[in-house]
Amino acid sequence: MSAGAALAAVVVPVYNAAAYLPACLAAIAAQTMPDFRCYLIDDGSTDGSGALCEQAAAGDDRFFVLHQAQCGVSAARTAGVRAAKADGVDWVAFCDADDLFHPEFLRTLIGAARSTGLPAACCRYDSFTDTPPQDAPVPEEAQRMLDPAHLDALLHDHRVDFSLCNKVYAAHILDAADFDNGFAFNEDLMANWQIFSKIEGCAFVDFAGYHYRQHAASASHRPLAPASIDEQRRAAIYIRQHAGPAMQESADAFYYEKLVYLASMILRRSDADAYRVQLGELCVGIRAGLSDKRLGRNPRLPLSIRISAVATVHCTALWAAVCRRLLKDRR
Repeated sequence: MSAGAALAAVVVPVYNAAAYLPACLAAIAAQTMPDFRCYLIDDGSTDGSGALCEQAAAGDDRFFVLHQAQCGVSAARTAGVRAAKADGVDWVAFCDADDLFHPEFLRTLIGAARSTGLPAACCRYDSFTDTPPQDAPVPEEAQRMLDPAHLDALLHDHRVDFSLCNKVYAAHILDAADFDNGFAFNEDLMANWQIFSKIEGCAFVDFAGYHYRQHAASASHRPLAPASIDEQRRAAIYIRQHAGPAMQESADAFYYEKLVYLASMILRRSDADAYRVQLGELCVGIRAGLSDKRLGRNPRLPLSIRISAVATVHCTALWAAVCRRLLKDRR
């Protein structure tokens, strides 16, 4: 890459995102903190995205392109992190190729991490379909979430969320193993769990610094693959098994909420019968946990989840009708 280390890196996995990539790259180029490198990892695109990456790199010497055979988003992120660390950057951020950064994203989150003395910082995200939301003013105050509060927020606070893309990380805390975690679904959650488990806390700035685009091919609109259900459950089991004593109650609640959430996502579908094996396994776990103080009677469990759990196993048909009417897929 070019000589001289930049302060920050933005890693963008790119796969067949030609329709949205120019807007994504324009938002990155418009950052008010210009001392960054953007690593575009073309993951075997076939729609011209690779050429768009090359055009961006030709027009702005902060942009670099790595082409690879299609290996998936986790492998693309790993390649970007390796390149960024080899170039000596201090901070790493991630952006999906169809989404947008707030112009103050890098400046604000890196500033928050530095001012709090913590190796990571995050903000809220918002979502849009066609018209990006207006960029809101940025607060100067940052909240310090110290261990285990940052892990608890990762599991339960939707402002923090599972995503890698509404956060910045000190480069030295990132390892390839964080991303090569064996998950094709919930890979963001597992990467963040690994990263957050290594650090003493995370700063939080309360503004929508990341704009998530919802469209037919985006994560929240993809079909509910049976493998996704199995992997989300496996991720929750892993977290429950590896949580420390200070996080056990939180992890138990997260696991049970995940069972109820997945069952609800199946029941809302018109083809729920195609998932009867997965639904049966989830209902066994939900039923067994109803009277368990660690699960269905966990004080961290929201009342809405407790009600949903009872409805799922005791009045399934009625609850399925409610789910079909009221629930939407969550990222």
